[in-house]
Amino acid sequence: MTWYFKLAAAWTDQVRERAVSLYVLGDTVGQDIARLDAAKQFTATLLDVRVEATSTRGVLVLRNTSGELEQPIRTDRGDSEAGRAMIERARALVGHRVRVYRLNERMASNAKLEVRIVVHLADYGLDTDPIHENSAKQNVLAAAEGDTAVAQHARAEAGLPESGSVTVRQLADALARLPHASG
Repeated sequence: MTWYFKLAAAWTDQVRERAVSLYVLGDTVGQDIARLDAAKQFTATLLDVRVEATSTRGVLVLRNTSGELEQPIRTDRGDSEAGRAMIERARALVGHRVRVYRLNERMASNAKLEVRIVVHLADYGLDTDPIHENSAKQNVLAAAEGDTAVAQHARAEAGLPESGSVTVRQLADALARLPHASG
């Protein structure tokens, strides 16, 4: 009979451990849903994902529906499970049209400043719309922070034509060739 009591005690311990794990998971999911509920949404094309060396956050380069680059939107820290998962999801969606769910969160280092954080990306599929040459050039120049020589070099390395429209993939390739782009 002793083996039975030991088995029952082990089973009870396993049930208790799983119940606590489910409770903690429910709390985490609840927090995720609250962030999603509070998020602002917009549609854009994801062109590049870089990782900041200092914060390990992913930085998404997004082209909005008016053809301009969005202000930087960051993921949670890459040294967290949620941050790593979002960086990998974003990398898999480069070249896709996405619905972006974002929050403004106060910076830990300066409570007066806010940073834009992506909390979810919904995939709307590959963006196959052509991009006008002038718009593509402006996007590369904006991503190069106004440095004309760097922008021209990235466009040339990516093989962007001097005239005619380009694909989202070609534009994403040019942005990835900018010096500050992640590998």
